Amino acid sequence: MIPVAIIWLIRRYMKKRNRKFNFPTWKYARNHFPKFLAGFMVIVLLIISLTGRSQFRSLNYSIMRNGNKVGTLKFCQTKNGAQEYMRVESEVKARFIFSFTVKAKEEAFYCNGVLTRSSIFRQTNGNVKANKQHEAVNNEYVIHDGSRREVLKNYPITCNMLSLYAAEPVNISQVYSDNYETFLNIEKPEPHKYKISMPGGNYNYYQYENGVLKTVEIHTDLYTAKIELINS
Repeated sequence: MIPVAIIWLIRRYMKKRNRKFNFPTWKYARNHFPKFLAGFMVIVLLIISLTGRSQFRSLNYSIMRNGNKVGTLKFCQTKNGAQEYMRVESEVKARFIFSFTVKAKEEAFYCNGVLTRSSIFRQTNGNVKANKQHEAVNNEYVIHDGSRREVLKNYPITCNMLSLYAAEPVNISQVYSDNYETFLNIEKPEPHKYKISMPGGNYNYYQYENGVLKTVEIHTDLYTAKIELINS
């Protein structure tokens, strides 16, 4: 199983976007320069302060099967105070009896360490195979999956599958799967290596080095594959 993500979008609109902005004339700037400079410096310092608290990183992986590269995967993580946003995007082009292309996106948004929103989207040869969202509402999770709406009582979720890309799951015994809508056990067969078993018998191995995810071994009834870090 290749993890997937959907891009989280935040749109902000200005109520007075059509209002004209008049730049200060030279005479106005000369007479009010100290006040103008002070206001400008406040804005600059505010921008520096906000960007200084924000942390961003990305990891790029190759998806390998039978020694051949069949796809790519990119993980992105942004932290800003108590807010954390994670995204995975992957694309696979392979042949198994017939040629197929799988594009997938997955996202997770945390606040104070608790999952508040997540999404999964997956296409195979242009056909939508998965489009599911989780949303925290009143200490519950509401799942939207097409016309299906379901409420889960498993609040709070503090670690889902995307979290395995963000950090090594030290002292964590379970991880939530948005795809299966349940918690999965985390086994540790050897140092810095973890096994996640899926419903139905499939399983993945996650191998870490210095806290960074280096490889994911994917084992299913139909195929095996490996996700390998190429840069961080």
